[in-house]
Amino acid sequence: MNIILTGLRGTGKSSIGQALAQQLRLRFVDTDTHIEALAQSRITDLVAQQGWEHFRALERQVVRQVAATDHQVIATGGGTLIDEANAAVLAEHGLVILLVCELSVLQRRLALSDDRPSLTGQGAAAVELGPVWETRRARYHAVADLIYDVSTESDDDVEDVERKATALAVLVQQDARFTRG
Repeated sequence: MNIILTGLRGTGKSSIGQALAQQLRLRFVDTDTHIEALAQSRITDLVAQQGWEHFRALERQVVRQVAATDHQVIATGGGTLIDEANAAVLAEHGLVILLVCELSVLQRRLALSDDRPSLTGQGAAAVELGPVWETRRARYHAVADLIYDVSTESDDDVEDVERKATALAVLVQQDARFTRG
């Protein structure tokens, strides 16, 4: 059994996922990191040079490989589970947790980073979040086993990540699907 983290960009799938894996003594896997290794390119460059369709094909390949192993916390890209094949494979092999966050918080977080490619071609990632959320919301909710809000923040990012990971660890350990796996 795996724990799969999904959600929009900036929700902390990777940072919270690493802390959660450490707390539960599981392996941490980031699908975007695996895609970059497979492509031998940063995702921003990959998408710019070969497009989203090529990226999604690599993503499906990575998802199949990653799902074949158990006892992992898997941080997925924001659009990974929008693909029905990815969603089916990951849901079959894990507990899917949707990380949600207030859009204003995500926009602020993403405004600090310029290393994410446009999802819609309509502008900066921070500007696209509202329309992308509306497009993906129903799918995220349909796939998720648990939903956890990561909007709350303090001045200490490290403490925030640890607190959120601890709360998720408690939820996961209380979930019969995880304890059976």
